Order: sequence, then structure tokens, then C-alpha cells
Amino acid sequence: MHFGFALFKYFPFGGLQRDMLAIARACMARGHRVTVFCGGWEGEKPADIDVVTVPVSGVSNHARDAAFAQALPGAIKSRTLDKVVGFNKMPGLDFYYAADSCFAAKIHEERGFLYRFLPRARSYQRMEAGVFAATATTRVLLISEPEMAVFKQYYGTPETRMRLLPPGIRRDRVMPSDYAERRAAFRAAQGWGDAERIILFVGSGFRTKGLDRALRALASQLQAGQTTRMLILGKDKAEKFEALARNLGIASQVTFLGGVNNVSEYLWAADVLLHPAYRENTGTVLLEAMVAGLPVVTTNACGYAAYVTRERMGEVVPNPVVQADLDEALRRVLSENGDTWRARGLTFAHNADIYDMPARAAELLENWQ
Repeated sequence: MHFGFALFKYFPFGGLQRDMLAIARACMARGHRVTVFCGGWEGEKPADIDVVTVPVSGVSNHARDAAFAQALPGAIKSRTLDKVVGFNKMPGLDFYYAADSCFAAKIHEERGFLYRFLPRARSYQRMEAGVFAATATTRVLLISEPEMAVFKQYYGTPETRMRLLPPGIRRDRVMPSDYAERRAAFRAAQGWGDAERIILFVGSGFRTKGLDRALRALASQLQAGQTTRMLILGKDKAEKFEALARNLGIASQVTFLGGVNNVSEYLWAADVLLHPAYRENTGTVLLEAMVAGLPVVTTNACGYAAYVTRERMGEVVPNPVVQADLDEALRRVLSENGDTWRARGLTFAHNADIYDMPARAAELLENWQ
């Protein structure tokens, strides 16, 4: 088969983008062809996948995204595609990979009444309805079980059009046999002392993933006299959060690293992953941290937070989040012996069914009629 994969924009450090490439290669391993259509591509293009950039214009993100959705049928018309797979919500798809949570729930449950009438909200909800409305035909590959009920609530989406995928965690996140040596060498190369606690924040989309909460939690640690540093990995506009760090008096202990390729090294070298998200469809990084032996402090807004609780790999703070509760959860996790977390993480890494999402997605794309 010849699959067309469609997404608004590709950038090298996005979780959705990594998933798209992993599924594309899983399809190719089964003998299929994949062409990717996108409104923009940052970074090096893969040599083994055909990439078509669809010219779009607009003064805002939602205008450009809507322009891409409108231009896509024309872009694929001249190609002999068997199925079109979307990685963002837009009408006319055969399949949609549901990495994002329900937008309708967000605007009705988290925003004021007038927000839903803004052009941005109307545009994105219209495209979401094109996928999930009861009368639509798009089949949906979900990666978060709780979101299935949410889409059914807001759109009446038939359950027969939805399938749940297992997580798709990269095995290179798992602690290697020479973990202790690599951890010590990496920390020494960064100039971190043995007693210095390293808090890791990973993810693009700083606002949604709760970087403001994370910075306040760091401030609480420093006020208690702890030798602590926060590293922020991910691509987003940092100015607002840099200003917050300065206002909190913690700027010297915060480092914005942008997107990095060696995320595993940071997971092995840090002491806790702090991910206090406001809303998160899954939270793949939670599982990546766990198999790396790194404890997690997160919120129950994350679809994968239940893994943290079940495997006793950190703490999950319930919504609505009280900052003092988050601060205390971070303090408790950092006070535990690191060997305890590493032993639990290794057991989880060896026993959990969390690695097969791309292969399962490729199988469904091929066989789900």
C-alpha cells in the first residue's frame, strides 16, 4: 500500500513527530510506501521517506493549519495513495493518530465562555469535528484510554471507529548495563557535584506541561537549603519562564537547553523528572523516565500517570493542583534513596508491554477495513 501521512509541521524534537516517523518506518518494514505531507519541515529530511511540503500562508498558527487542511486534498490528488493518515485533526482523513487530547473538552472545561467563539477555537473545533463527529468516517488510533470516553462525550464518536494502541517507548531509554559509570561520567562532565540534585523537565509546550509550577517547586527546594538545579529540555518560547525564574530568584539554578538528541543521558544522570502538566493526553516522557530508573513527580492530568502510581515510581498530585502539595511531593521523592527508584524502574522496563506502538499502528493501518 501507499500511505500518505499528513501533519501541520515537523520539527525534530516533538513527540508527535517522532511517533509519526516510527510508524512510517514500521509501515515500510511491512513492505509499504509512505509519503509525508506537511506545511513545514525543520531539520534534516529522512533519506528513506518522500516528504512533500505543502505551501501554506497565514498570520496565525490556526490560520496556517486551516490552510494546510484545505490544501491537502489538492496536494495528494496527483498521487496514487491508498489511505491518508493524519497526525493532526483535519477533515477527509482515513485514519487519525490521536496524540492530542480533546480540544472541545479543553475549551468547555478550562476556558471562559467567550473563548469558544474566537477564530482560533472555532477553527480547531471545526477540524476536530471533521474527525470525531458521529457522522464522520475517520478511524481513530488512540494512545490514551481516558480520552476515548471524552471524545464519545463531546462528539458521540462510535466506539467501533476507535482502537487503543499500547505505548511506544524507545528501548534506548532503558538503563544500560554500564548505567552507573555513564551516569557518573555525564554528571562529572557537566560539573555537577555528587550531592547536587538535578531536576529534569522535558517537553515542548512549556505552558501546557506546567513549567510555571515546576519553577515554583524548584524555588521551594532552594528555600529549604537544598543544592538543586533544574534542566529544561524542549523547544518553546522561553522568555516568559525565564522572567518567572528571575522573579523567583532562581535564574542561576535554571538552564534552558532547547531540544537535545541525547535525552537518555539526561534521564540517567538526573534525580527526578518533574512534569506537573495542566493537560496531557499521555505523557510519554513519564514512561521514558521510569524505564531509565528516574522517579517522576507529575499530575493526574497525564494519561500515563497511572503507571507512576501502580509501579510506585514517584508521586502523582491530583487536580486541581495545590502548589504546596507539588512542592512537598518533590521533596519526598528527592529524599528517597536513588537505588530504590532504579530497582523498580529496571523491573518495570523488563516486564511492561510499552514498546510496540509503531508495529501495532502499522498493523491496524494495513488491515483495519
